[in-house]
Amino acid sequence: MTIPTDRLDVRPTEARDRERFVSLFGDEEFMAFSGGTLDLEAANRRFDSMLALSSEIGIAKQPIIERSSNTIIGYIGVDRFEFEGEQRLEFGYRLVPAARGNGYATEAGRALLATASSDLGELLAMIDPRNAPSQNVATKLGFVFWKEAVVHGYLDGIWRLSVD
Repeated sequence: MTIPTDRLDVRPTEARDRERFVSLFGDEEFMAFSGGTLDLEAANRRFDSMLALSSEIGIAKQPIIERSSNTIIGYIGVDRFEFEGEQRLEFGYRLVPAARGNGYATEAGRALLATASSDLGELLAMIDPRNAPSQNVATKLGFVFWKEAVVHGYLDGIWRLSVD
């Protein structure tokens, strides 16, 4: 199901999105505040994971499409990860540099979260403590800072949102 906003479309990941995302996962600027760029094999695995999860969870990570250009400018949604010995849902987004600062992450996030099933429980967002813009987006979406923790070898701020 495509979720339209004033300027964007957010829709489930499709096989036709592979080339765009594999390219983005290898782009240093797109992958800022992450573990770094991915090589071709790792980028394809990450895309496969997005594609598989989209059939299981309605708000899995999915493309954000700027309607005016009909271009995928990033993604938003959840993925699974292990945190403190438990499987959790991590909410995240990533935008191409040219799309940052336009309110797109907040716009897409509000639209996607409005469709979230109440049985998802709690969502966590991992945000690099130096990434003030992402912290602002998390706050606008209703996430509350919980604590700092090392996740996958990186110190992140952990933010929480209860979906009910």
